[in-house]
Amino acid sequence: MTAAKKRIEVDYLARVEGETSIAVELDGEPAIKLKIFEPPRFFEGFLQGRKYDEVGDIVSRICGICPVSHMTTAIQAVENAMEVKVSEQTRILRQVMCLSQISASHLVHLYMLAMPDYCGCAGILDMRNGFNKQIKRLVEIKDVMNRLTGLIGGRALHPVTHVPGGFTAVPPRGSFESVLKDLEAIRPRAGEVVEDVSRLALPQFHSNSEYVALACDGGMAVNGGRIVSTKGLDAAAGDYKQIFEESQVDYAFAKKSALRKGSSFMVGALARLNNNFDKLQDRTKKLAQRIGFTVPSDNPFHNNIAQSLEIVDNIERCIGMIGSNRFEEEDFYVEPRAGDGASVTEAPRGLLFHRYEINAKGVVEKADIVTPTSHNFQNIEKDLKKLVRENRNSGREHIRLLCEQLVRAYDPCFSCSVH
Repeated sequence: MTAAKKRIEVDYLARVEGETSIAVELDGEPAIKLKIFEPPRFFEGFLQGRKYDEVGDIVSRICGICPVSHMTTAIQAVENAMEVKVSEQTRILRQVMCLSQISASHLVHLYMLAMPDYCGCAGILDMRNGFNKQIKRLVEIKDVMNRLTGLIGGRALHPVTHVPGGFTAVPPRGSFESVLKDLEAIRPRAGEVVEDVSRLALPQFHSNSEYVALACDGGMAVNGGRIVSTKGLDAAAGDYKQIFEESQVDYAFAKKSALRKGSSFMVGALARLNNNFDKLQDRTKKLAQRIGFTVPSDNPFHNNIAQSLEIVDNIERCIGMIGSNRFEEEDFYVEPRAGDGASVTEAPRGLLFHRYEINAKGVVEKADIVTPTSHNFQNIEKDLKKLVRENRNSGREHIRLLCEQLVRAYDPCFSCSVH
């Protein structure tokens, strides 16, 4: 085999958020590099010197797909640093807003980024002829979830009403009743998303990974809880820095995260279901049973299925929280004070960490952000290596496609990873 044939390169990986390439060396033991060349964006640097009430608005610009997660995590970290207590209503509204954003993100990933691979299409535009029902489903559900995000946050992209301490405006009851009807209407469509994804010919692949997520009593954790894993990890979110560590490589602008013992891990929808399946809504569990999905699953391609089930579960939970609560305007006051605070939440793609040191004037002196794709970076390479090793006798194009499908299954956001 010539040197060229011993190497497979995907110079620019399409249908992912951000810029990356894949380099595979087939000579001997496969060597894999996920080359993240998305330019560094230095958010941690230019947050220094900004006021505490600017942080949420700034970090929401890290990502146009998960701005709510960055904003919420940052605001909670600032509140923890300054010992700000919020109302139960604020916690519920934050949860509903985050669930709506997670669902919208999953829909984009499943139908626009991942599904074309399994439909023999280059992208969603090529799916217009044979997959009109699926595209209509995507648009219909995403429209409702975006409107729910915008109802609470003032707008769906980069919310404006969410600030440290609470929300500057709370929509009238009639607006919530209207969106509640819309959520009820799309419940059947959400079940059809699960059916769509379950019919995809996902590769049969097994990864000996540790799956890490948040967990709490009484339901799926979104904006708080303990850090748990399928291999026995159980720690307070405040112990994050004692659990994880970051390192740099010379071929990527993103850092790699690992557990302190040096091992890689996976975060995201599959990790959440592997750790919290028993806390899903009954309807979600029944759909999982219908399509034959069981946990624990060690197939990273099943992250696609897990995302589809989360869409159903998130809609059910939003209906429950909106239907059982009456939201009203609240007064709150935040007094700047010195402190050091962190927050860990579940973004669409998995664990998201923010930490801020704030002085007595309410000015940020230090910022630290670790994103889901940084958490997954090392595990993606590990899985790629095993996938190539098991399929090295296949054709080059088949190996290339499998590698692309695997990276997309993780639903990475490389723009977030180089914050």
